[in-house]
Amino acid sequence: MRFTIEKNKLSDALSNASKASSARSSIPALEGVLMCLKNNRLTITGYDLEMGIKCIIDPEEAVEDGEIVVNARIFGDTIRKMPSGTVDISTSGENIRITSGSVVVDLIGTSGDNYPNIPELKRDITFEVDESVMKSMIRQTIHAVAVTDIKPVHMGSKFHIKDNVLSVVSVDGVRMAKRTENVTYNDIDFVVPKKTLDEFMKMLSDEPNEKNISICIDRNQICFSKDDYIIISRLLDGDFIDYEKIMGFEEKSSAVVNAVDFAAALDRTLVLNTDKYKCPVICTFNDDSMHIGIKTSVGKMNADLPIQYTGDKLEIAFNAKYMIDALKNSECDEVRVDFSGPLYPIRIRPLEDDSFVGIVLPVRSK
Repeated sequence: MRFTIEKNKLSDALSNASKASSARSSIPALEGVLMCLKNNRLTITGYDLEMGIKCIIDPEEAVEDGEIVVNARIFGDTIRKMPSGTVDISTSGENIRITSGSVVVDLIGTSGDNYPNIPELKRDITFEVDESVMKSMIRQTIHAVAVTDIKPVHMGSKFHIKDNVLSVVSVDGVRMAKRTENVTYNDIDFVVPKKTLDEFMKMLSDEPNEKNISICIDRNQICFSKDDYIIISRLLDGDFIDYEKIMGFEEKSSAVVNAVDFAAALDRTLVLNTDKYKCPVICTFNDDSMHIGIKTSVGKMNADLPIQYTGDKLEIAFNAKYMIDALKNSECDEVRVDFSGPLYPIRIRPLEDDSFVGIVLPVRSK
């Protein structure tokens, strides 16, 4: 294999693909990236048997096709520290040479035959979603993904399409988040691991554009494609919680609150919450005001906010950090907060629609 390529282009591709490489593995090849040059296109692949990332780029000049596996960290750092401009890459057997000006680096690689095959997905189940919309849906829900494996299926977000509406749902046992958007596709559901979604989100743009993300499902695998960037991952198996039943409760009281002011007031209480935010905040809703109070081993804090409230007086306690996450990820100025009682779930949603729903479970106040 031999080619010439712009240093920064190669460095960026290596950085992205390496995110799917194993830091340590009983299979040495998985600690590397597979570089394959074919038909004037260079494909760089990282794979840890759970998730794979492919970056396809065009070299400045392709002289000879071939493939080799090189250690992801060492090769990536070497390219990053080469002089600016182009680099020449050539292989001889299982050795790879990097040349830039007077700098020449020789590294030991391994044959591409030693690299595991990434699953090739059929294209029977494929749909598209607007790029910025997809990023928004993941961003607004990923905070509620479980971080422990008590129920492994909850360590990812559920994608559910029904009646041409796509829902992305996350749950961790004490909170939930759901975001919906209209799509054009048949009914389907699957659960994507958080690690995959974290990397997928990084390749998406926040700015509205005319680009769509292609999503392909094949048995227990998923493929996200954007331009020449591909992520392939295993899906999570198991029975996801019946979130619709929990989110769809009939409220007995509701408050319209400025989300920014509410989040800011709760954020101030975290200064006193030195025990990993475990001490609950107690909120009292009555008439047109909300009282926020907290008392910890280091002090106490009280504040009042104006609200629009309907229902009987209510005192309820909850984890401030979880409520802040729900308020911020609603991504709107005002929210409606619904209650069914002091020990029942709290529901947060925008005033205009139900495109976002956040659930926070209350705690018993002492």
